[in-house]
Amino acid sequence: MNYVTVIYLINVLLYAIYFFGKSGSEVSMSGVDYTISVIMSLLLILAGYLNAKKKMTYRSVLWMFFVNVLLFAMSGLFDQFGNDFNLFSTAGGNSFMFTLALIAYNAFAFPLIVVLEGSGFSLVVPLLLSFILPSLGYLIARKMYSQNKN
Repeated sequence: MNYVTVIYLINVLLYAIYFFGKSGSEVSMSGVDYTISVIMSLLLILAGYLNAKKKMTYRSVLWMFFVNVLLFAMSGLFDQFGNDFNLFSTAGGNSFMFTLALIAYNAFAFPLIVVLEGSGFSLVVPLLLSFILPSLGYLIARKMYSQNKN
């Protein structure tokens, strides 16, 4: 079982339940929003750790990153990063759906996406975090278990 995949699916489910169910403005983030985001990010690190502990390959933590790269490329391809790139606009036609999928797929970074909205970094940062967080957990576990063998 790929733990990174399971954690990503739990993140999407939690995103759908909590963040989509919020009443009020999405621009105003509370401490609870940031706490949930940090917990979900820590779960991604734990998932990378568990993949390494079960002796899975490094690719097992990276394939979610590659799905993010595909969604990011499709969003950029359709929107072509115009002058007034707005994350939540429907002006790009099909890019809105890819951007929405990218946001939902990276639910662990939703408060960060809202803070960075409109800058272009709102799509790049979750993409990088989807690589860094599971890889960090994987590398920590590899380091720990390689030291235990010595």
